[in-house]
Amino acid sequence: MADSPDERKPANHGDASRKVLWIGWDGADWDHILPLLDQGLLPNLESLINDGVMGNLATLQPVLSPMLWNSASTGKYPFKHGILGFTEADQLNGGVRPYSSYSRKCRAIWNILSGHGLRSNVVNWWGSHPAEKINGCVVSNMMEGVKFDANGPIVPEGTVHPADKASFYGQFKVMAEEIEAEQICAFIPEAHRLNQDEDSRLQMFAKTFAETLTTHATATAVMEKEPWDFMAVYYTCIDHFAHGFMPYHPPKLDRVSDEDFEIFKDVVTGAYRFSDMMLGRMLEFCDEDTTVIVCSDHGFHSGHLRPEGQPRDPSGPTIWHRDYGMFVMKGPNIKKDERIHGASLIDLTPTILAVMGLPQAEDMDGRPLLDAFVEPPEIDIIPSWDTQPCVFEDGMHTEEKPLPPEESEELIRQFVALGYIDDPTGDKHEHANSTDIECKYNCARSYMFANRADDALPLFKEVVERAPWETRFVLQLANCYRAAGYLRQAKRVYQHGFDIDATDTVVAVIDWIDLSLQLGDSPLPLYERLKKLESHPATASPDLANRIGRLYARQRRWEDAGRLYERAVAVDPENAFALQALSRIYSRRHMDAEAAETALRAVGLVHRLPHAHLNLGIVMARHGEADRAVMALKTAIQFSPKFAPAHRVLSFVYAALLKDPKKAMQHRKLARQYRTEQSKTGRGKVERMELTFDLPDIPSEEDRYETLLKKRPDKGDPRKPSGKEFVIVSGLPRSGTSLMMQLLEAGGLPPKTDGKREADPDNPKGYYEWEEIKQIARQPELFDDDDLDGLAIKAVSKLLPELPYNHRYKVIFMTRPVEEVVASQGAMIERLKSEGSTQAPDNLAETLVNHRNQVMSWMEHHPRIESLEIDYPSLVENPEEIVPLIGEFLGNERISNIDAMMSVVDASLYRQRKP
Repeated sequence: MADSPDERKPANHGDASRKVLWIGWDGADWDHILPLLDQGLLPNLESLINDGVMGNLATLQPVLSPMLWNSASTGKYPFKHGILGFTEADQLNGGVRPYSSYSRKCRAIWNILSGHGLRSNVVNWWGSHPAEKINGCVVSNMMEGVKFDANGPIVPEGTVHPADKASFYGQFKVMAEEIEAEQICAFIPEAHRLNQDEDSRLQMFAKTFAETLTTHATATAVMEKEPWDFMAVYYTCIDHFAHGFMPYHPPKLDRVSDEDFEIFKDVVTGAYRFSDMMLGRMLEFCDEDTTVIVCSDHGFHSGHLRPEGQPRDPSGPTIWHRDYGMFVMKGPNIKKDERIHGASLIDLTPTILAVMGLPQAEDMDGRPLLDAFVEPPEIDIIPSWDTQPCVFEDGMHTEEKPLPPEESEELIRQFVALGYIDDPTGDKHEHANSTDIECKYNCARSYMFANRADDALPLFKEVVERAPWETRFVLQLANCYRAAGYLRQAKRVYQHGFDIDATDTVVAVIDWIDLSLQLGDSPLPLYERLKKLESHPATASPDLANRIGRLYARQRRWEDAGRLYERAVAVDPENAFALQALSRIYSRRHMDAEAAETALRAVGLVHRLPHAHLNLGIVMARHGEADRAVMALKTAIQFSPKFAPAHRVLSFVYAALLKDPKKAMQHRKLARQYRTEQSKTGRGKVERMELTFDLPDIPSEEDRYETLLKKRPDKGDPRKPSGKEFVIVSGLPRSGTSLMMQLLEAGGLPPKTDGKREADPDNPKGYYEWEEIKQIARQPELFDDDDLDGLAIKAVSKLLPELPYNHRYKVIFMTRPVEEVVASQGAMIERLKSEGSTQAPDNLAETLVNHRNQVMSWMEHHPRIESLEIDYPSLVENPEEIVPLIGEFLGNERISNIDAMMSVVDASLYRQRKP
């Protein structure tokens, strides 16, 4: 039995005097940062760089934040840690739920440290909810769900560990409506030029800014109040501000108006400067023994590569993400003012383990960044941290429990608002099915990124069978067959999925040509076709230029290949794979200076490029630089131990340059051994080349596109003003909404009602309800019906936040003493013999008051809602005073008969009066 947290002491191994502060800046990019550093606008980050190391941080595929940050905190690819997107199918309750800490299959860095008696604090990390009971403090990524009432914060269960500190940390939640104009103007000085009734961008800004303030206030409170050996904080603001405002960032895009550019051009820069200010505050809690890491999971396009549109699929927003994030580390035994090359997101946890003096695990995919240390630490190796016995409790969840529905819904609303997932309301089975498909697709892409095509193949086959209308699935299946060696099968997928002679899907044509050449088809017509493709506008993309270059290189057309790779690098100078390919071509053409330069640039971006290290080693060997050649070739072998060409060149270096026949013979034997093994594997691949299998039914390209439009209709900008205004009657159930509908009908404003709910003893004059309004969250197009013009619509208070944002509303909100509401609801439930709330009346009353207050506060700050509060008892007792207020609120064009309205009030129906 593990010791209790209060009894914990640091384990004997591990340096307990060292502390690590890890700060995640989602989406931060050196392309933005370096100009700001030159202007002296990021002094705190600059101080870390001057006293530490910096470098690019290569991301993983697919570039989805929950997957990436969990890879960062585990050192493992997503197919190992199990977080495969934003949401997963809920096997317990049906429908979908956010990925959570229950979903992670392996220990994160804080579990490892906690298990060795080191105290960890974690704030806002992706997938950290519900908070794990580690040795330390966790404030999960559920702070968005904190609400307030008269007694203080209402914190969702599991948001904070220890649980008895939930109220304390809940008080640091900042609501969007608390953001003052002065705060907005610090980022958007020209904000006053916007008509907020018609423009939602300031509301979007305020929401993101409030979330940022919440994270920062919470994190600094944790740092001040809780002891720690390790502290991890994740900030979303750079990424979220970039998604909202990067189109307006300098240099100005032609498609952006001059006015929008002038108003919003400084928002992204402001996000970086504010992040630097927050960094400065956090550094105040650090001493000389603290190692500080600031990093991002990916970069963000800001120049000419900014996309014009967005793919019509759930990961569409990731089109903005660049493959390289940023990385800075400063601390004791860390080099000063130096650049680290080839770091990857999965290297962070191994590096933190090295800082803390703890072993590395063989099953981690990352490596410690030893180049960053003045004196590289001694590294012990264990098989896995997941099977390593813990001295103390690691806090990791051992059994799955369902998230409360309200918490799940809160997180899902956040993901929908950010555009990361489709709205999952509606058919639970349908959304669970589509979510499961998406997760399997993401898992398969993760396998492909790790060069495990055989593992990816069954997943890609499954998703194509289940959703054959997804062209991206068809393309990935063909690519996977090809990577696994099934060339004829890959070509069949392209032929079944695309009209090769007519399709605009250029990538399919390029790969089809490549496969045709490898399978022995006549090359001349294929090359002629390829030359025509080079002028297609789509091939301006670095990715497609790379594909054509790779095709030429495979056919040993080095000059053509070099031309395409150079085109890719001209468009994207940080395209590591194009640079690696260029280094090979330059080396073969004995352009040694160019070969060395491009190889160094490639490994500086992505260190795990064995061919680039090989090319560099060849050039060094040619010029007699034996030591540098050995270093490059050994690095290639480190990343690919059975890399026969590297062993062969290394044997030459030892024999001819270093005069070491023993080592030369050793590597010569290894080269021969691995060539033999590869030839056997190659024979297996040759056998695979012509194999074919049954294909799933793949609809034509036109049919797939038609289905796509139906599955994911283009709804345009859901926040663009429609010009329509609706009259809504709302309030808690049993608060007098039916009476108000009767009044409006008598006054000349007819109701929208389907008559499905007939009058009964509880409402003898009718309910005036429209059943379909209950589906408004997933069917906002209901309000597009012109037949609704000039009608009053009844919607209970719970539905108000679901109303489509792009319309204006005049809301008559009915209030009634909550004790009367509870009594009236109880009487109705008893008469209907139905099942109501299990809460005691007093608790139910408190819940209803909190809900009502939240909705009324929300309406007060909504730019497109004008509301009138009507007290039900006052209306019944003094209609002559209240009814004219209603007429004034709605205007003469809607209300034409005030007298008729007053005659409708029937005091005898006012039952369940408060004593």
